[in-house]
Amino acid sequence: MAIAEIFPAAVHQIASEVYTEEQCLAWSGREPNPEHWRKRCELKRPWVAVVESRVAGFLELDPDGHIDCAYVHPEFQRQGIMSRLVEHAVATCFAAGIDRIYVDASICAKPMFERCGFRVTEEREIRIQGVGLLNFHMEKRR
Repeated sequence: MAIAEIFPAAVHQIASEVYTEEQCLAWSGREPNPEHWRKRCELKRPWVAVVESRVAGFLELDPDGHIDCAYVHPEFQRQGIMSRLVEHAVATCFAAGIDRIYVDASICAKPMFERCGFRVTEEREIRIQGVGLLNFHMEKRR
């Protein structure tokens, strides 16, 4: 399953530019976990971006306008793929009458969300497996 491969690749090859190895390992194991992602995808029904028959990225959007997961495969980063997924999520929310879309963005995702019109409402340190990671609560309103 492509999503199971994208998640650890994105964490360990993209996020590792700004987070420590300890933080990345708390966030995600190095190996894909297809069973976890199969179950999660059944619940979340993520949108995927496909480039030349390959899943290049995915985004999970909750019914309340929360972007839960948004990751792009390292081979496809900085090609506008995630920006297009985010723009689609925003348009979908606004068309459904949801006036606010929000995300807890990593350090490396924050600039892309800012370019898409999101603003930081809070800087946070989250804890995963006892390890602190900086992220940013961001939102975009209609």
